[in-house]
Amino acid sequence: MNPLKKIIHPFLRAWIKCTTYFFFEKVIGSGKENIPADGPVILASNHPNSFLDGLLLTAYYKRPIYYMARGDVFSTPFASALLSFLNIIPIYRKEEGIENLSKNDNTFSFCIDAFKDNGTILIFSEGLSENEWDLRPLRKGTARLAHTAWNDTNIGEKLKILPATINYSSWLKINDVVYLTFAPTIEKKDFPDNIEQGFLFKRFNEALTNKLESECIVLNKEKDLEAQQIIAGFLLKNFPDGKNLSIQAIKDLNSTNEDTRKRYIELVDYIKTNKLRYLNKTNVFVFLLSFLLFDVAFTLNSFPYIICRYISKRTTRFNEFYDSVLYCLLLFIYPVYLALLFIVIYMATHTLIYASGLIALTLITAKLREWAKRNINAFVKRKKLKTVSTMLEGLFQKGNG
Repeated sequence: MNPLKKIIHPFLRAWIKCTTYFFFEKVIGSGKENIPADGPVILASNHPNSFLDGLLLTAYYKRPIYYMARGDVFSTPFASALLSFLNIIPIYRKEEGIENLSKNDNTFSFCIDAFKDNGTILIFSEGLSENEWDLRPLRKGTARLAHTAWNDTNIGEKLKILPATINYSSWLKINDVVYLTFAPTIEKKDFPDNIEQGFLFKRFNEALTNKLESECIVLNKEKDLEAQQIIAGFLLKNFPDGKNLSIQAIKDLNSTNEDTRKRYIELVDYIKTNKLRYLNKTNVFVFLLSFLLFDVAFTLNSFPYIICRYISKRTTRFNEFYDSVLYCLLLFIYPVYLALLFIVIYMATHTLIYASGLIALTLITAKLREWAKRNINAFVKRKKLKTVSTMLEGLFQKGNG
């Protein structure tokens, strides 16, 4: 590895993980025991939120990653050099021009060399990203790369495919709850020996789809779409097992049991009518403390956030890149803001304790902002939340937690 990469990449990963901690209310991870300790890996993920998905996986995957990205972003020598330094390699799709598809041979050769060094390649197997709860049909690239590596005598059965799923509680907001799941691996031994290539691709995609689909929230777009969106977002935001509850709720909404479906629709209508987003217990003391914390958080943190939000809005128009751009702006601008704030306070007070204390307060309130917002909202709407709790208990045996 490039000596400079050895120095900078661990720092970048720690920086990204720190930013992720503050950007999201909570990241609920599971399946870390499925991550291979060593050996070559294809990390095959769904793709609901542009390059923020890759940053999230960088923060929580234990090993260094090579990333596949759309070939059209490698449009200039500077972009190519920068992306290459960041371990990002181009993959060309038909959308970037059929004449560019032959360039994928170089990418595949690079991947095979990385596998020989026990590297990990991240592929978003759907081939495109949309802000929605769905799993689009998988393209053949992941299967083709796995087939090539499995037939290389220096790699063979050592290569494992690690399915990963990312489920966001919402988009176009900070402080989401995110569910990151690593499913059991797919290996060469899962397929018959000497299977014809076309059949292998088909069987491989079926196996990978099944692994991803079992951990992904997939809405039925032909029936009660808004109801599914509302109930999924509410459950993901408010319960530690919100992903599994959401999958169950969507199945129930699409079942033939009309009584169950009617109860879900009543719950959704109540959530929508009363504009409920949070569900948690609180009291007067917690409410007053939260009100104070929220005011302090707003005072100390609103300036960099408003700037980053404005730039993100102007550059993306709230498309699928909005969250990713906002994250990256905060990744760089927020530390600069903290440094400037420290300098200003230190120059004004000439006291290191005051300056350091204010930075600590800024960071603490930034993290607790969503907690405070939850408690304020829950206290104001506490009577309505009791009704929601009762409705949830009837459906899931879940209440106000």
